[in-house]
Amino acid sequence: MQRFDGFVARYMGDGVLSYFGYPAAHEDDAERAVRAGLDLAQAVRGLDVGSELQTRIGIATGLVVVGGVLGQGAAQEQAVVGETPNLAARLQALAEPGAVVIDAITRRLTAGLFEYADLEPASLRGIAAPVPGVEHPA
Repeated sequence: MQRFDGFVARYMGDGVLSYFGYPAAHEDDAERAVRAGLDLAQAVRGLDVGSELQTRIGIATGLVVVGGVLGQGAAQEQAVVGETPNLAARLQALAEPGAVVIDAITRRLTAGLFEYADLEPASLRGIAAPVPGVEHPA
């Protein structure tokens, strides 16, 4: 994560919420997020821990408002408002084990950098309309 300048915002059980573009923005944050996701999926596949570990990754790009601090001590986290984190969580739920699923905006911003397999538009809980152009970097 550090290699791509991502920010781990929250640990949620066996999941992690990470931001790219916060607290420092880069022109290539979408690419950094996809590369981090692909590297993470590859690293988990390579682990030999006596049982099979699987990872599913969802990436969405969009406007997010980061506000005040919630919680205390180790449970402290930034308040986040926007549809983008919700969309990323829903995309992650669509992903097959070992896959990275991205939204159409991330695809447009990373065009030509990765190979993609198109997925059917999906109706996602909490998202008003079916999400068009959901793609999966190969």
